[in-house]
Amino acid sequence: MSVVLSIININKCLSNYFEDDIFEYFTNKYCFEYFLILKEFYPDAILVAQNNRDHCAALIKDNVYDVTGIKNKEDFFVADSSYVDYIYSFYNRFSLEEHEKVKSMLKGYTKEIMK
Repeated sequence: MSVVLSIININKCLSNYFEDDIFEYFTNKYCFEYFLILKEFYPDAILVAQNNRDHCAALIKDNVYDVTGIKNKEDFFVADSSYVDYIYSFYNRFSLEEHEKVKSMLKGYTKEIMK
């Protein structure tokens, strides 16, 4: 299955879980959490940050993805270790409990998504 189709399926599942506008949620508030979600499905995903440093996404199979799908690769850079530390410190994160709930919910959905 293509990455874009996987994202569509992941988004359907997240939309049902959060019952909210996940595009707003994961674009403006919790983009790092979305990267972590994609990392569950694509362990080789690399964290990238938007050139203006306001957003992060996942580099998967030579394309950049976020909750909206494919992004312009030229608008992002691969986050080095110091920038990864910055992201971990300052980007919004779920509580550990919420993160584990989402992860668990998606893990049960993984086999279906990745067929």
